[in-house]
Amino acid sequence: MSEQSASNIEALERALKQKEREIYSIQRIGKALSSTLQLDELLKLIMQEITILMDADRSTLYLVDHSRQEIWSKIALKAEVKEIRLGIGVGISGHVAASGEVINIPDAYNDDRFDPATDKRTGYRTRSILCMPIFEPHGQDKDRRILGVIQVLNKTDGVFSDEDEALLEALSSQVAISIANSRLYHRVEKKLQEIDLLYEFEQLLSAVYELPVMLAELLQKTVRHLNARSVVTIFPAAGQYIFAVAGERHDSQISHASALSLGLVDFLQRPTRERMLSTWEELSSFLSVLKNSKPEEESPVLYSHVDMEGEQQGILMALDVEVEHVQNFEDERMMIELVAQKIARARELHLLRDGLVKRERMSAIGQLMSTIVHDIRGPIGTIQGFVDLLGDDETSAEERQDYTGIIFDEIKSLTNMVTEILDFAKGKTNILTRKSSVKKLMKRFQPRIEEMCRKKDMELEIDVQTNKLILIDEEKLLRVFHNITKNGLEAMESDGKFIFRVTDAEDTVVFHFIDNGPGIPEEIQDRLFDSFVTSGKEKGTGLGLAIVKKIVDEHKGTIEIDSREGEGATFRIALPVHKG
Repeated sequence: MSEQSASNIEALERALKQKEREIYSIQRIGKALSSTLQLDELLKLIMQEITILMDADRSTLYLVDHSRQEIWSKIALKAEVKEIRLGIGVGISGHVAASGEVINIPDAYNDDRFDPATDKRTGYRTRSILCMPIFEPHGQDKDRRILGVIQVLNKTDGVFSDEDEALLEALSSQVAISIANSRLYHRVEKKLQEIDLLYEFEQLLSAVYELPVMLAELLQKTVRHLNARSVVTIFPAAGQYIFAVAGERHDSQISHASALSLGLVDFLQRPTRERMLSTWEELSSFLSVLKNSKPEEESPVLYSHVDMEGEQQGILMALDVEVEHVQNFEDERMMIELVAQKIARARELHLLRDGLVKRERMSAIGQLMSTIVHDIRGPIGTIQGFVDLLGDDETSAEERQDYTGIIFDEIKSLTNMVTEILDFAKGKTNILTRKSSVKKLMKRFQPRIEEMCRKKDMELEIDVQTNKLILIDEEKLLRVFHNITKNGLEAMESDGKFIFRVTDAEDTVVFHFIDNGPGIPEEIQDRLFDSFVTSGKEKGTGLGLAIVKKIVDEHKGTIEIDSREGEGATFRIALPVHKG
């Protein structure tokens, strides 16, 4: 074999090995493209393969930030680089970003566009340079924006060839697709986060009634979503101004002001960075956590009006918002506007709820007064009945004496009833227990229940099977018995039957109140002892059973209901036996 043939074979073998390396690198790049959508990780993998494929010493990928007219990079292979930022048009890479041209320089120091300052600072010697623009993967060539620039330095065996240019151009299109896909993925991911955040806002507005708590939660969630240092809102409410702030490095703070300076009012109407900075001292006087955190001149501040009724309006602003890489803040501005709408809605809900609470309070007072009048009628009716008996000529002296005692007891009961209702409204606990027998208790209650049943034309059955001692506040327990009996009688028809029974059960005495009325609807049985829950009484308001439950609880007793609709109702009160 001739020397020429051997040389040709060797050259072919080198070319074949080079193609194998290229195919292998392209396979690895393809695998990297399908393995991750995390942009930094993806670009680092691609640049490693480009450096190997181009047989170069190092390579750098610059991304274009059109909003700031800069190129920047964190991806620089074989160089210790935290971040590089250059103006578009500055240096070789900046020139490519501005013109969209491919630049292939055999000797950097013979090109006027090359800046040797970095070489002098680092001691590195740049020889050959190949710079390739990266265009958007979609659209017409003339309309496509430049996404970035790939810069490859120092071909190992000389200079970069036309074949290297063609190969790098093909790779740059793959890089463009990966950048576009990654940005699209992150945009979709961010939109999903925004949807989640708005859903959390709606839950918050539905669940939280207090405006300060609602504001603090809204602003804190916004701070985390925008990755901002602080989020501040100011808006008018109820004749004053509310100031609220939440921050990454401080707790939420809420304050109020009755009046604002003309400068701060002007800022609310026409928000700008200059007006904000000029009123910062006044602003931070209302929100002390802002005193040492004045935004710097270059730090971003996003604004949105908080619309109110009429000509009034507030402001929402986010300070020092951080956006990775390209800082156009399109999504962040939209989110600030949405949060401003939620703040306006939070204020409206607060006003509506506050008005509703006031109306409910007035209604509750009316119901309470109605209940007091309604409950007082019982003892008054008893008094009236016995007064009539006192005037009967056939009434004996002994009976007159008994009736007089009952009348005095009812008058005393009326006085206690009023005190008791007032104590209930104030949440007071005021019982005075004494040792008493069931027999003694029945001596006072039996005439009352007999008179109540007589007036309602109801059949009454009394069955007392114990005479145990119990610790009770007699007046308050008689009130309990009166309320339960009255409820049962009012729920029954005129020919009904009422049973009052007293039995022993382990260490308790159980009082049973049984009627054969329509029963209690199942849907309200669990809340029958709540205030203003009633059933079966045309004029009832439900406060009586709430008082019953409170008095039984104070006696360390229990009260139960057993009822089915159409089959009557049974109330059972169990009180502990006195063991002294």
